[in-house]
Amino acid sequence: MNPTSFDELVSQSVIETMSKILGSETWKAINFFFDMKIIAREPEQFAALLDKVFGYTSIVLQKKIGETLLGKVGATQQASSNFDFRQILRLAKAKFPRQPLSDPARTLSDPF
Repeated sequence: MNPTSFDELVSQSVIETMSKILGSETWKAINFFFDMKIIAREPEQFAALLDKVFGYTSIVLQKKIGETLLGKVGATQQASSNFDFRQILRLAKAKFPRQPLSDPARTLSDPF
């Protein structure tokens, strides 16, 4: 799955990391707690929910999710060591590739 938006990339990073750390069956059992559509827009809410569900372990989960996300956008991962989840998301969003304004293969006479 190639993410088409930053929100999708964040969701993909969360799913990938949580499945890897918790195991896919455990993640499937608890993922209904998390609204994957708002993680990128409401990182404080996501972090607070992780805190409620996992306690102090949530810090590790946030860092690992951040590392996965930064890796997907090609950012240096050591930069994440001093950042909180919200800051990591900002850094990743700054590195996220923008959609091209136009496709050189298309012309004005054939826009589709």
